[in-house]
Amino acid sequence: MLVLSRKPGEGIRIGDQVVVTVVRVGPNNVRIGIKAPESVNIVRDELLITETQERREGSQAVSTLA
Repeated sequence: MLVLSRKPGEGIRIGDQVVVTVVRVGPNNVRIGIKAPESVNIVRDELLITETQERREGSQAVSTLA
């Protein structure tokens, strides 16, 4: 994992088409902005984890019913 220090208004580039910018730093959070083509799927990590867990639980429920 690459760890960088950035100040508000500063950003990083990922490849040629994605730019991540620090918008605001608060006492307990950091607000970021992401510029990317519409074809790039951007999803919060905790949503993917929850979705994956729900799929696993659903498939286990189906297995026990069969």
